[in-house]
Amino acid sequence: MTIDSIEKSQIARSFGRAAASYDSVAHFQRWTADRLLSKISLNDCRRMIDLGCGTGYSSDKLKERFSSAEYMGVDLSVDMLTYARSQHAADGQFWLAGDAENLPIASSSHDLVFSSLAIQWCADLPKMFAEVQRILKPGGMFAFSTLIDGSLFELKEAWHEVDELQHVNEFGSFQEHKRALDNIAFDVRTFSQEAKVLRYSSVRELTRELKMLGAHNITAHRPTGMTGKAKLRDFVSAYEAKRVEGGYLPATYQVLWGVLVKT
Repeated sequence: MTIDSIEKSQIARSFGRAAASYDSVAHFQRWTADRLLSKISLNDCRRMIDLGCGTGYSSDKLKERFSSAEYMGVDLSVDMLTYARSQHAADGQFWLAGDAENLPIASSSHDLVFSSLAIQWCADLPKMFAEVQRILKPGGMFAFSTLIDGSLFELKEAWHEVDELQHVNEFGSFQEHKRALDNIAFDVRTFSQEAKVLRYSSVRELTRELKMLGAHNITAHRPTGMTGKAKLRDFVSAYEAKRVEGGYLPATYQVLWGVLVKT
């Protein structure tokens, strides 16, 4: 992906620090997870993985859908897993610290891998897709949502009016994700893009939400040190110019939906 030098440890720390505050502002994340769940057409599921499970929001929903299945929540952040376990302790639920690009899971062992808004933090998309394909049983399903290029473009444009530094996370394109599936044995059932526009009353509301989610700028090329008051004022002014009829500030996410079946 375009975040080519992102550090996995930084991702884990950022989301780990946000574990306790995440659910209070994760409205878009819940909408995305629920919508992804509705796209799954799998009748028999005995073992499933929630890849990038975060605080475990999807664990109960997946267990409701597949009540007899064993659930395993996998996340890069141990702190997130600790929080998830404390909130979602139930029979048939297990939690594992792991990297989507190097999963400590046996081959051909699971019927479903579910991943909502997690794989955008992978540095090597082909490797990630190959790993998921490896751990799925033949006929197993990978259902995912991820962010792609164009997400938070309003935020990026506002910062570009201030300086040329990278203030906003970069995400891979639709075509990059499509190419990443080349030579990997998946039958593509769904592969589509959707724009979701969120509404905010102020710039501070948006930036505070991103920080509470742990999803603020965590790229290796992010600015270091404090941003001066003058720059912050200019940034807010540039974003305020995007206020639309109805009085809200838009923030657009480009979501890629994927449903793949191992052949």
